[in-house]
Order: sequence, then C-alpha cells, then structure tokens
Amino acid sequence: MQIGKYSSLSLNELKGALLTNEHGLQFRIHDFFVQLEDATKVLVSIREYDDEGNLEDDSCAVELASLKNWSIQLQRGFSDY
Repeated sequence: MQIGKYSSLSLNELKGALLTNEHGLQFRIHDFFVQLEDATKVLVSIREYDDEGNLEDDSCAVELASLKNWSIQLQRGFSDY
C-alpha cells in the first residue's frame, strides 16, 4: 500500500501513537497544542517509557517539526497515553 502524496490526517488521530527517536527511546503522543504568543509552532505533548516499560506520569513538549527523523507507529485504540 502506498500513501498518496497529498493525504491528510487529523492530529487527533495521532494521539496514542508510538514514537521512537534517533537513540531508540520510545514515547507516546499525549496531545497537541500551540502557545498563543507563537501559534505557528505546533507542540506535541509526549510521555516517555521508563526502564521497566511503563509510561512516565509526566509529559514534556517538543515542536512537531523537530520530530522529522523520528519514527511513528499509529496504534488506534491505545488508551494509556
């Protein structure tokens, strides 16, 4: 299957997706938001997995644009993000 060049997806559909950074660390997408002083930058609230494979309670924010080299796995129905 190939995804068309001009396909689109709601950011809400990405909530719960599994992210892996360049170092192999894994995170779940918790939410998306913008800060009103610069609404052109979409921020992603992510939660990291600890050493035992459990999601951390706290989340951190990163710019969506900074995730360019990260991999993503869409996992519908994952409710613990």
